[in-house]
Amino acid sequence: MLAALLLAAAAASAGDVRDLIEKDRWSEALVMARALVAEAPDPDAKTALGEALYRAGRIDEADATLSPVAAEADAPARALAQLGLVRAAQGRQDEAGTLMEGAVARAPGDPWVVFRASGVAASRSRAVALLKSYLEASANEDPDRIEGARGTLRLYTALGERKVWVAVAAPQRLEVPLKPLAGTGGGYFVEATLANRKKIRLLLDTGSTGLFVVERAVKKGGLTPLSEETVFAGGGSGRSPSKRGLLAKLAIGGLEFADALVTTTTDEFDPQGRIHGVLGLNVFSGYRVTMDLVKGRLLLTPGDDHADGVPYWDVGGQMLVSASAASGPDGLFLFDTGATRSMLARAFVDEVPGARVESAASVRTYGGHVAGASSVRGVVLRFLELTSAGGPVHTSDMTQRSRLGGVEISGFLGMDLLDGTTIVVDTRARRIAVTAKTKD
Repeated sequence: MLAALLLAAAAASAGDVRDLIEKDRWSEALVMARALVAEAPDPDAKTALGEALYRAGRIDEADATLSPVAAEADAPARALAQLGLVRAAQGRQDEAGTLMEGAVARAPGDPWVVFRASGVAASRSRAVALLKSYLEASANEDPDRIEGARGTLRLYTALGERKVWVAVAAPQRLEVPLKPLAGTGGGYFVEATLANRKKIRLLLDTGSTGLFVVERAVKKGGLTPLSEETVFAGGGSGRSPSKRGLLAKLAIGGLEFADALVTTTTDEFDPQGRIHGVLGLNVFSGYRVTMDLVKGRLLLTPGDDHADGVPYWDVGGQMLVSASAASGPDGLFLFDTGATRSMLARAFVDEVPGARVESAASVRTYGGHVAGASSVRGVVLRFLELTSAGGPVHTSDMTQRSRLGGVEISGFLGMDLLDGTTIVVDTRARRIAVTAKTKD
């Protein structure tokens, strides 16, 4: 296979690399792109290599490849746009926006460029203009990507430039109870208060892209409906109809927000009603977030430009970290305190020596049960100083998630690996540290 790819690369072009990426054959695209650059290291070839590296989840390598290309006066539009995606993943939003606008100026009719620029636009009105331009030229685009763009357009049109998650009270230091979700073997929740003083229980879910709540729990709690959209999640068909709205008030201890943007669904998050929804860490932007899973507390303190730990990348709201199998490859994993058990992409499992896919498994997530999920044995996961016990984990096809996010997701790191630790996420430095602890 490798020899055939190298032979094909001799007559390949940057367009051939991109065709492979669009077909989710990113590993072949990466081999071809490397050979293409070795044969003819021109800006188009290097740009295609940067795109393949990013799709493969090698974000820092994509940075090193694309930065010199983007610095040239006549840099290709896609080099600027792809580097813009890298900068956005690194949390450097202003640089990402500048690069994307430069790309749009060079290629205003390229739907690939225009769609990606919409994600880092400086204002919603600019994003709306870019999304409309994308949809006008999207005849040959991925249907899921088109549906996602339409949903975002409906939301942004409804919102206008109205601010969301407006901090009414933002204490410098806040400590609130982080309570274990009984009967799950993992998972911790916080209590939040609505405008009508009703309390709701929210699973603290680092794998979530925001606030997701069952509609019945907030319907009379100051909810203003905005729009409908399709949420692309892991359960059911992978596509879940949902509604977006604004909560007049959401308070967690002394931290209080007005106009909290929420996604609602009629499906229950927990059949026993123990929680009403999930809460991602993006609502704590600017804080250093400490989740002490031994003492049961959530601590918020000011973030810093310098923090211990390793970097994480934010791609489409997903907190991604580098982890590996003890006897296999590394990859980008969703850091997911909302998952009871770790889950691996089937493509990743296929590369781990000794991994054994066994019986079908019942895995429930947002949107319903995960189709085609199975149990896997023989995989030991490593992240920082943590090593899994080697017990069974789950696997499923994550192609849709990886394709829509634009980077390869090798799996989720769940509570079977993370429980009993202290997790520190500095949202300002974009770094994460995890320390294993024993109870006092």
